[in-house]
Amino acid sequence: MAMTTVSAGVAAAFVLVAAQSFAQTPTLTPGCTATPAQLEANKKVAIEFFRPGVDRVALADPTYKQHNPAFVKGGREANLSDYEYFKSRFGGPPRGGGPGAGAGAGRGAADGPQPPQGNPLEIVMAECDLVTIIHKNFRQDPTEAAGTFYEVFTFDTFRVRNGKLVEHWDGAVINPPATGAPGGRGN
Repeated sequence: MAMTTVSAGVAAAFVLVAAQSFAQTPTLTPGCTATPAQLEANKKVAIEFFRPGVDRVALADPTYKQHNPAFVKGGREANLSDYEYFKSRFGGPPRGGGPGAGAGAGRGAADGPQPPQGNPLEIVMAECDLVTIIHKNFRQDPTEAAGTFYEVFTFDTFRVRNGKLVEHWDGAVINPPATGAPGGRGN
């Protein structure tokens, strides 16, 4: 009987140690072969896209695929591939306050109170070849007086292969044109 108790105790200890070991091992998506170093490298590429002054075109692969509906529509209207339209919007290092000068750039200066500065990299996570960046921003509450802002989160997800951006998703929609402004674009 003593032997059975010892054997059961050893077996229970082995199961406990094995369970703790497996619990601390990250579970990757089936078929995912990314190492922790590759995940970090992929994060750096996606984060670099939002760094002011970066040459965003140099980060994108010619096979780049876009899922932002406003960009897809703009590319289709310009008869350009996703990559060519990307180049037309982010063509080279930004100069001054032109298009692509930073997250949210190109929308023009707003009149009235300005929202607090957000965090373009609030949360950054990677799995396999996907990197998702959640941005924290503040927007004017349309139901309150000017200068009353609320916190809002948006996201960008990139597929990164061989150190290049090859695909992009976000929560953008196609917005109607501003009153009196033809051809508005959404974000």
